[in-house]
Amino acid sequence: MKSIWITALAKEQVSVMAITGTASQYGLAADGHFWTDDLGKMAWLGIREKLTDKNISLWVIAGKAEDLTPEVRYGLTLLSLTIRMERPDLSLLWVDTEDDKDKSDNSMLPTVFAGVPRIGITSNLLGAKLAAGANTAAKPSATEYRLSVHANPGFGVWFEVGPVTPQEWSGAMLAVAGGEIKAHGVGPSGTLPEKCVLEYPLRGMELSLGEKKYTGWAVANKMTGDSSYFVKVDGVPSGLLFGPLAEGDEVELYRVDM
Repeated sequence: MKSIWITALAKEQVSVMAITGTASQYGLAADGHFWTDDLGKMAWLGIREKLTDKNISLWVIAGKAEDLTPEVRYGLTLLSLTIRMERPDLSLLWVDTEDDKDKSDNSMLPTVFAGVPRIGITSNLLGAKLAAGANTAAKPSATEYRLSVHANPGFGVWFEVGPVTPQEWSGAMLAVAGGEIKAHGVGPSGTLPEKCVLEYPLRGMELSLGEKKYTGWAVANKMTGDSSYFVKVDGVPSGLLFGPLAEGDEVELYRVDM
């Protein structure tokens, strides 16, 4: 029997029972939790072990627009990035608990959920969506960059960015809208560096994109598919800009909204 894991953003038993009941009708075992909004204690990390369990075939997030406070959006983004590091094939379904219509516009969601199927909780297609998700592995989207996160209450939240092989960056930068960058480093991908040599480090770079203001740090170290730029971020940022360190006036950066 396939198993699904439900993350309910609000403590609404009726919504959870509706999803578990529908899942049961389609031969799916369902378990889950209510979201704990505590970024300081990194409560979101407590779900990581459940979602990296290979027995879970589908991650269902259930909630409505007003549940998506800045703190919840950031926590969900961190959790998603953490899970993708170990289970890029884990399927995901977003269930809107206040609308019965099938969804195609994910602009209200954090960027990391841009390609996730979204459906209303009373839609007649809910069961079919649950079954399809549980029986179909996700296909990781092709990108020109790598973005992941390393976190625990001891060393905080570190974002890891870098190019995808065979691309190379002549340097790297990362900027945040909101939040505060506290430290940075470079090293082999996948592991926080214990020590490193930074080439021409920059701090306090100011950038604007639309109405958002970003503050960034950067280094001139060469980056390959096997090396990364690591940046520690405190607070609750609403967005990231990152990419190769600009040469000249043209800047090519990637944007992730929380």
